[in-house]
Amino acid sequence: MVDRIVFKDRDGRTPLPNESLKDLVPKLKHIKIVAELDEVEEENIIEGLVWLDDCSDHGMDWMFWFKLHKKMFQKVWKWAGEFRNRELANEDFNHPGYIKENIKKLEGDLKFWLSDEAKMDKKEAMARFHEALLTIHPFSNGNGRTTRILTEYICKKKGITVPTWGQAVRGNAKMHRQTYINSVLKARREGNFSELIKFIFG
Repeated sequence: MVDRIVFKDRDGRTPLPNESLKDLVPKLKHIKIVAELDEVEEENIIEGLVWLDDCSDHGMDWMFWFKLHKKMFQKVWKWAGEFRNRELANEDFNHPGYIKENIKKLEGDLKFWLSDEAKMDKKEAMARFHEALLTIHPFSNGNGRTTRILTEYICKKKGITVPTWGQAVRGNAKMHRQTYINSVLKARREGNFSELIKFIFG
């Protein structure tokens, strides 16, 4: 599953910014470049996925989303599983002051979208959840990976088609990631979820 949800196209030789270095857990202070960070993050993510495999939770509550993030990143980042408290340069993402309110709203929206009352296609419901959680951007890092894992987990629990994550373009890392980003932006800015649904479910 890790290969499906970690979209790699970063230059591993890139030095980590000082802000990131300060946020690492104490025993990882030796890490200086992206490749070293990727390695320890993936190790922690695998541990989180092992925990997730044993879960019976339906995955629909926001507190579960934060617990999952903590399980996947607590051995790397001091703030794992905590609300982001920094404003980001990307204006698409929520201001920290609105994150908790919008996370709770998304929990309610997801439950409605997947209900019989909504009469919404389940793939569209999960694409809407996926885009909304990315836009809220509740964590300082790991939002994409957490959102993809949650999307897949909830699909499995609800008997929805299991995501394939752009398998048609997975052979080209840069194209794979850019196709994903473009589909998310089209959904976010135009309200057109067709390309995101296609990318998620193939």
